[in-house]
Amino acid sequence: MSDILLYNMKYQILIMAFLKVAVLGGGHAGRALAGYLSLKENAVSLYNRTIENVAAIRDAGGINVQGVVEGYAPIDLVSDKMAEIVPGQDILLVTVPAQAHKFYAREMSQWMEDGQTLLIMPGATGGAIEFSNIFEANANQADILLGEAQTFSFVSRTVDPNTVLLSKIKNTVRISALPAISNYEFIDRLNQLPLSFDLVENVLETSLGNVNAMLHPAPMVLNSGLIESQCGGGFLHYHDLISESVGNLIERMDEERINIARKFSLDSATLLEWLTEVYNAKGNTLCECLRSIDTYDAVTCATDLNHRYIHEDIPTGLVPISDIGRLVGIKTPAIDSIISMASQVCQHDFRSIGRSIESLGLSGMGIDELRDYVDVGIKKSEYLPILKSRDLPIEEF
Repeated sequence: MSDILLYNMKYQILIMAFLKVAVLGGGHAGRALAGYLSLKENAVSLYNRTIENVAAIRDAGGINVQGVVEGYAPIDLVSDKMAEIVPGQDILLVTVPAQAHKFYAREMSQWMEDGQTLLIMPGATGGAIEFSNIFEANANQADILLGEAQTFSFVSRTVDPNTVLLSKIKNTVRISALPAISNYEFIDRLNQLPLSFDLVENVLETSLGNVNAMLHPAPMVLNSGLIESQCGGGFLHYHDLISESVGNLIERMDEERINIARKFSLDSATLLEWLTEVYNAKGNTLCECLRSIDTYDAVTCATDLNHRYIHEDIPTGLVPISDIGRLVGIKTPAIDSIISMASQVCQHDFRSIGRSIESLGLSGMGIDELRDYVDVGIKKSEYLPILKSRDLPIEEF
């Protein structure tokens, strides 16, 4: 091999590995994402707040990836210290359950630097807003690009402490920056990753597009007896727990979600449209669409109700969707019924612990004010003094 050819090969490898990416969260999702990005020649670091859970990856220096992409994926650094992971990264991807967002936002706020891009993946409902509020409360002044994804890019699960199965890469994932005026710069940065993203109008669209909140809690609550008894086990969440009647209820919940989005003039996809776009699903009902998706053949149901499908997707999914519905005058009886039943069955007051208009710092806003905030990043209480200082009539703004 000539010296010139060898030099060019080394140069290309350096160029491909130049992007420094940190994955924050070492669960099923984070392991798959870290492994995949490493196999695609990115320099990848992995954070998990419990180091024991990722010790095997740290000790081996990488992750074994199986499934649609296979290989041994080196991981540059595995740590439980934000100070070691966050500084110096180009892109940071948070892949933890939404109830952990507050912890990650507080810890990351101490170390974020100018020029970094942060994607909450997924944001559930209001994830980017929650991060922004915590960064502001902690006086983080870094000039970063912040946004959220509607859902996660993969279907994956951990096989053993050092191996992850990546069974599906979704066709596309919707994302938006907060504020939306940064959308094009945001997607330009993220398009450096070997993932497929679809830019949408703003984080209200990604948040109100929370499909996990539609697909996860209702089947769990309505099949709680089956889940707890298991009756021999082997049941599938999407194929067995979502019967025609359960599917009909989920479609009514989804209609409520869409009606809320329309109040903000958002052209949100229905659940059936989303399944067709992401999984090439076929069918006229939710039940038919789900049973046409081969990837769901391996997704077994939970073995008890202490599961993220309830304890994440209700307080950070259904509760804020319902709360936003009240703000814009849309009733959500189907969504509310699942919140109420889950609270009774699990003996948790999910409304009191969930994200709300108040906890997200959106109290007092109407539809227009909320759109202004997610689009340009200025709350009405902030720009009224500016207008007065310019002696402009308020109604002309």
